[in-house]
Amino acid sequence: MRATLAIARKELSTYFTTPVAWVVLVVVAFFSAQVFAGALDGFRLLTSRAGEIPGGAALLDRVNLTDAVVARLLASVGLLLVIATPFLSMRLVAEERRSGTFELLMTSPVHPAEIIAGKYLAALGVLAAALALVTLLPASLTLVARGAQGGSAVEWPTVAAGLLGLFLLGAAALAVGLAFSALVATPVVAALLSLLVLLGLWLAGMFTVGAGSAARNLASGLSLSEHLAPFLQGRIALADVVYFLSLVALGLFVAERAVEGRRWGGA
Repeated sequence: MRATLAIARKELSTYFTTPVAWVVLVVVAFFSAQVFAGALDGFRLLTSRAGEIPGGAALLDRVNLTDAVVARLLASVGLLLVIATPFLSMRLVAEERRSGTFELLMTSPVHPAEIIAGKYLAALGVLAAALALVTLLPASLTLVARGAQGGSAVEWPTVAAGLLGLFLLGAAALAVGLAFSALVATPVVAALLSLLVLLGLWLAGMFTVGAGSAARNLASGLSLSEHLAPFLQGRIALADVVYFLSLVALGLFVAERAVEGRRWGGA
C-alpha cells in the first residue's frame, strides 16, 4: 500500500507540474460552462414564453432546472470525458517506456499491480478534480434560485446520481486508456487507440440501426451512453454499476498483465 500511494503521489505531482492535467481541467471547465449557459438560457426562454403557447402552463409543471439544465450538462460532460480521458491516461505507462525510465521502474522492489494501482489512483484524482469543477455549476443554481415549493432549485439526489455515473464512466475510460498505455510504446498511439474504443462503445447503438433485436440488445449492453443514462435520470441500477466496474477490472487486469509480461520479457 505504501508503494501504491507513493506512486500515486508522484504521478499526481507529474500531472500538475506538466500541462496535461491543467489543460484537461480548463477544457472541462470551459466546455461545461458553455453547455450550462446555453441550457440555462434555453430554460429561461422556455419559461418566459410558455404563456404564449397552448398548454404552456402544463408544460411548465413538467419542466425543472434539474432535468432541463443539469441533466443536459452532465450528459454533455459524459461525452467530454470519453474524449478527454485517453489524454489523461496515455502517458501513464507508455511515457515511462518512451523516456527510458520503465527499466528502472521494473528493477525496483514494487509489484506491477502496485504500479498500476498507483498510476490509476493518480488519474482518478484528476478525474475527481474535473467533476468537482462541474459540480460548482449546479451548486451555483442553489444560490440564485429556489424551487417551486421554496426549496432547493436543484434536485440534489438526482444530481448526485448523475455525478456518480460520470465518475464511474470516467473510471472505466481511464482503465481502458491505462491498458492501452501499458500495451503500446507511444503515448499518442495509446491515446488514439483508447479514444477509438471508447467512442465505439459510446456510439455502439448507432452501429445496429436496422439490425435485429439480438444485435440491438448486444449493442445496448455494451454502450457506455446507455449505461450512463439511468444515472442522469436519478436511478442507480446494479447492472449499470457492474458494467462500469467490469470495464475498470478488465482494464486494470490487462494493464497489470502487460507490465508483468514486459518485466520478464524485456521492455
